[in-house]
Amino acid sequence: MKSFSYKYEINGLDEDGEKIPDIPVVYLVLETKRGRAKGPAILDTGFDGGIYSNIQIVRILEGLKPVKTKRIENPLYEPVICEIFKVKASLTHPKLNRNIPLGEVNVYVPVEPEYLSDEVLVGREIINKLELKLNGTWVKVELPKV
Repeated sequence: MKSFSYKYEINGLDEDGEKIPDIPVVYLVLETKRGRAKGPAILDTGFDGGIYSNIQIVRILEGLKPVKTKRIENPLYEPVICEIFKVKASLTHPKLNRNIPLGEVNVYVPVEPEYLSDEVLVGREIINKLELKLNGTWVKVELPKV
């Protein structure tokens, strides 16, 4: 079984000085004809889709044609209209020189730029294909054999 372990990202303190729970992340490589994006992505079981984009991902999608447009629910705003792109994705590790291919995934890009996130989110379209072990400090991700 192919696997990586990732240390949680530290989330800091809230306005009252209380510790905010740290964030489970994975590292992704996304590839298109226009380029490549690499970096951390938050595991978000509240997001139905594959990957919710940030500006770095938008740059490698410029000029490409979305496969469809879809309205998604955002708990902080009204529904958000997104273009969906098919992108080749892999898990990677910042300290290792290898990847675990995930195949083609759906990348959701909001049509309105104000809905772009600073962080990249990995949703259940991808999470549900992985075996995850979370302990508050480390995420162990395994890609089961099919």
